[in-house]
Amino acid sequence: MAAPALRIVVVDDSVLYRKTICTLIRKKANLQVVAEADDGLAAIRAVEQHKPDVVLMDISMPGLNGIDATSIIKSKFPEVRIIILSMHDGHTFSKAAYRAGAFWCLSKGCSPRDIIQAIMTAGV
Repeated sequence: MAAPALRIVVVDDSVLYRKTICTLIRKKANLQVVAEADDGLAAIRAVEQHKPDVVLMDISMPGLNGIDATSIIKSKFPEVRIIILSMHDGHTFSKAAYRAGAFWCLSKGCSPRDIIQAIMTAGV
């Protein structure tokens, strides 16, 4: 019997980027996008409602940013693994993300393979 699919929430204020990531994930049989969100508050609601295994979270979003949303999600749902995807390269953002409870940080310039590998690693 196959293992259940990993349940994923994708959070990004860029509709194009978010939809592209969702399409990438949906091509994998063992991954399931259960919700999408365009800001930190919507991400928290999606996690509360869908109880995902993994969240892909942008940092820079209007309203509640990804770092603050990560901190709130981790305080309420410590078992959820959050992967930060950011266009910002630099240790300042990754340090803040890890302090907030992120499992992994990736640049938005990474390869699709890197994203899938991060999800699979987080879901173990």
